[in-house]
Amino acid sequence: MQRRLLVPSLASIGQESGFAVKTKATSIRVRTFQGGLLASVAEFDPAPIVRLRRSQWASHLPVSNDELNTVELVGEPGSESEGELLYRDGAQQVSVLTGLVPLRDAGFKFSPIVHQAHYNVLLPNVETFVVLANLVAESDKPARPNKMQVEIRNMSAQVLAVTEIDAGLNSTYLLPVAELARSHGIDPSQGLSLRIRGGASQFAVFTVFRNLTSGALGIEHSLPPIYFTEAPFNPALRGRFQKAAFGDLKL
Repeated sequence: MQRRLLVPSLASIGQESGFAVKTKATSIRVRTFQGGLLASVAEFDPAPIVRLRRSQWASHLPVSNDELNTVELVGEPGSESEGELLYRDGAQQVSVLTGLVPLRDAGFKFSPIVHQAHYNVLLPNVETFVVLANLVAESDKPARPNKMQVEIRNMSAQVLAVTEIDAGLNSTYLLPVAELARSHGIDPSQGLSLRIRGGASQFAVFTVFRNLTSGALGIEHSLPPIYFTEAPFNPALRGRFQKAAFGDLKL
């Protein structure tokens, strides 16, 4: 099964995307999606360590905030490769290591995801974003909704508000945590977490912290539930897990 590194856009907060991979691939293929549709394909010669920037693979395209880039390691012999996401502005650079995700066949029925967004810095000079990067098969047109339910919870896990977002397919979606809370009349300085459920695509999720004073970024990439429970892959437990996680989900 082909796997890809998802490189979401952070252009809305002034960052250029990039990536680095250590690979034995015969070629490096980078695809850029805008508005959910494939907008550009670039191919590069391999090297033991490949390091590329968005300005190198899609310089002819204006950058869009919902842009999603995917990296295919053509002929890569390993199936569990990892890649480093790179972001920079004029003064600083930040990176995070993440795995490649499988590319599913067109029409694949995705299970919903559950993400506990509990890493939030809610200080006056810091913004926290949950970054949702999601991918469906290239031949699937992103016409259907990709709705997700977001619960805002206090530090005692009580639900304070429930809302929905539409994280467009083949795209990047940045969810501003404090702004979302304030839009529902919640004071983020009291502390909160989010529970995000739903979706109809292959996701990579991480959290970005932005210092408004210095412009510096921090990135946190949590491990998915597979690292903590075998239930999704155990036929005897899968049904109970799905009911507990999604039984009350209505979108």
